[in-house]
Amino acid sequence: MKITTIISALAAAALVSAGKFHIPKDSKAELQSNGYIIQYHDNVSRTNAHANLKKHAIDYKIRNEYDVFNGAAITVNSKHGGDALAAVPGVKHVWRIQRYSLPKTTSNGGGKVDEASSVHHMTGVDAVHKKLKLTGKGVKVGIIDSGIDYKHPAFAAPGATEGCFARYGKNCRVKYGWDLVGDAYTSFNTPIPDGDPMDCRGHGTHVAGIVGGNASNVKVGPKPLVPWIGVAPDVTFGAYRIFGCEGFTSTDVILAAMEMAFNDGMDIINMSLGGGSAYKENPTSVLADKLVSFGMNVAGAAGNDGTEGVWMVSDTGLGETSTSVASFDNAYGAYYTVSYAGGKYPYNFASAWGKAIDLPASATLVPLFDKAGVLLDGCDAAFYNGIDVKGKVVLVLGDYTRCGSAARGAIAKTAGVAGLLAATTPFGMTNLAGAPGLPMASIENRAGEALLAAYKKNPKNALTWSKGPSSVKVEGGGAPAEMSSYGLDGDLRSKPDIAAPGGNIYGAYPRSLGSYALLSGTSMATPYYVGSQALYYEKTKSKPSGPDVRRVFKNTATISKNFNSKTYTSAAKQGAGLINVWNALTTTTHASPDRFDLLDSDNFRGVQKITIKNIGKKTETYTLSHVVADALNSYTKKNAWPHPKPVIEADYATVKFSVNKVKIPAGKSVKVTITFTEPKAGNAAQFPIYSGYVVATPSREDSPAVHVPYIGLKGKVRNVPIMDTDLGLPQLAVQKENGDVEELPASGKVDWSFKKAAPAIFVRFASHTPNFTIRIHDAKTSKFLGYVVSGSNVALGQNGRMTNLNDGEPSVNKYDWHGLVLPTEDLSTKPVQLGAGSYKIYVASQRKLTKGAYPGDFEIFDLGALDITA
Repeated sequence: MKITTIISALAAAALVSAGKFHIPKDSKAELQSNGYIIQYHDNVSRTNAHANLKKHAIDYKIRNEYDVFNGAAITVNSKHGGDALAAVPGVKHVWRIQRYSLPKTTSNGGGKVDEASSVHHMTGVDAVHKKLKLTGKGVKVGIIDSGIDYKHPAFAAPGATEGCFARYGKNCRVKYGWDLVGDAYTSFNTPIPDGDPMDCRGHGTHVAGIVGGNASNVKVGPKPLVPWIGVAPDVTFGAYRIFGCEGFTSTDVILAAMEMAFNDGMDIINMSLGGGSAYKENPTSVLADKLVSFGMNVAGAAGNDGTEGVWMVSDTGLGETSTSVASFDNAYGAYYTVSYAGGKYPYNFASAWGKAIDLPASATLVPLFDKAGVLLDGCDAAFYNGIDVKGKVVLVLGDYTRCGSAARGAIAKTAGVAGLLAATTPFGMTNLAGAPGLPMASIENRAGEALLAAYKKNPKNALTWSKGPSSVKVEGGGAPAEMSSYGLDGDLRSKPDIAAPGGNIYGAYPRSLGSYALLSGTSMATPYYVGSQALYYEKTKSKPSGPDVRRVFKNTATISKNFNSKTYTSAAKQGAGLINVWNALTTTTHASPDRFDLLDSDNFRGVQKITIKNIGKKTETYTLSHVVADALNSYTKKNAWPHPKPVIEADYATVKFSVNKVKIPAGKSVKVTITFTEPKAGNAAQFPIYSGYVVATPSREDSPAVHVPYIGLKGKVRNVPIMDTDLGLPQLAVQKENGDVEELPASGKVDWSFKKAAPAIFVRFASHTPNFTIRIHDAKTSKFLGYVVSGSNVALGQNGRMTNLNDGEPSVNKYDWHGLVLPTEDLSTKPVQLGAGSYKIYVASQRKLTKGAYPGDFEIFDLGALDITA
């Protein structure tokens, strides 16, 4: 669709009411100085919007302007903040421009994947290639990332020996694209765009290779250790480079790339990006939904925060019609190994070490275990008392609930160890930060048990470290990846939507960086899903709507279990399940909607309707059934901060159908009423998240069953803790001019001139809130005076859940307060400067799924009185 068609739909009309400023969810988030994203109301033209900004005396410079999004990215030169921008008539939403880093992925230096256990066997892609002869030909896929090494032989056109970009030759698979930033861009400087989207980071090339690379017959340059082929090896690429050779990118650049991909006619956009927990009203999700409404399809990574617990699915795929993709681990991977007492065990070296471990035979193993022979976590220096560990490799338990890898690594270094191995619990290998200068790695749980048992038999066994990686069967392979983020979002919507292979994926890498690499992350799962969609587009010989194609893949996914589990994984972890491409492309049944959001006990949507459509050529009989999945309990100890690893419970809903069997003629559909009942088991005061799948199974064996996931929360989500009281927050303190933070003086008095110290409010979001506020009242009369204005931010608006740690320290938001308040929620009103006096400070966060009536719908903390002297 031409962009001019859309611009005409955004013609100027009467200006509408002021908008909403979305305050940054994390004060430690990297933000562009004075940079804002503005979205206008749909009936407001660009000309009128700019005229109104000028009428309000806002001095600004345009960074980018957007047509589909209907807005702009600006740098504000005057002292106006986001609240002032939102107060301008015609403005719908305002966000700070946020910096995005490339998602962290795991790499173990390359190596091969067992060819007989190719990742395509997990998904049916191998059968689609062989039997249906589908390759994604004619489908355009936009990669919004670090660019693509388009000269890589994996992107060569048929008959060519190396790839090319359309600007430099004919018959190029990378036919579209642009470098929106330039090599030197870090997000702290001005972008210098050019027409060459060559990748100098690696991430984008690897992503593109998963979508549609082909290294089955490489004739030039380094050859892969095993031939491999992407999901859709004949797609046409658009490479939209948004990262320089180092540093970050930012929201304004991402939005520009999304619109450019739309203008170039991309069918699908891959966004292996993410900015943490949020609501769906974030810029990339808003634009994604608009693009989908105009015929595109958008997929985003669910995020790699699985070890943080629930409420952490990433913002990029939160749109109502875009897709959030979770990750499964490949059954096989290439890892460096360590041998001990006849056994060979893979390891994942810590990022602080960053290379293979090579220690002498004299560095023997010393496990830290208690009197019962159970491994200790290494978090206490006292564990080392009386044990000779100097020059040795210490084995500890990889349970990180007490301390992180950096802390235990520092303790081990002080004790003089030569290296440290951490045995993951319960299984798999973890991505460790580690301690600088210390050879440190994560090993599988079974490896830790084997090493400990062998040591007890013969402590003199030597450790032998491999010189290169080799193919190994991975503990936990074929199951949901531990690092893949859990949902839900703040509205109890079912996100992520679906899962794809993302752990231990071997593929293309820039030639300058080694040509091939094995990486892990939801960044890898997302392009696998995108490539699968390209195969569907080719088979249907049409351009189906984004929601329709998402529904087909969700209907036909494989409902899966955690590693070594007898029960099915929560839909909050795997979505509809692991993508099954063969089923998606051969199914004769559709079921809609593609999810049931049952919400909580207060807002329970217990009666739902499922529509089953027979798209086959014969009448079919379907049997309806119900599959239960794990319930996730994150609040078993009356804790405010959710458990990093939710407790699995058997809290199962019951399901009744208005009819258990339906007979549907070819081309027809039938609606069936479903009545859900909340689980009898499970403590509602602990807010367990329960889920499962409604299944429609056809009588014919050659037609796959289809299903729809459901998810709900037992208890009242309004009572789920928002502030982290476990850490003693929220809290009022004072901050000095040099940045030091101290407790309030015993007198409670603070110098209003702020020459000595200024009040500061510290908060920590344990879950989402639709409206976070810091309210100021007169301490004597209790009169409400306004909302705290901190710098350019008003403490007023949505917030997602925060991560537990940031650079090893608890993530905390700080709001400096210099007496400025906004007297009403109407952002068009002017802030007021308070004078000397006595003030009461309340941190009030709106509870989830409430109407926002104050005070009943808010979690409120009284921080006490503050006396301000002249």
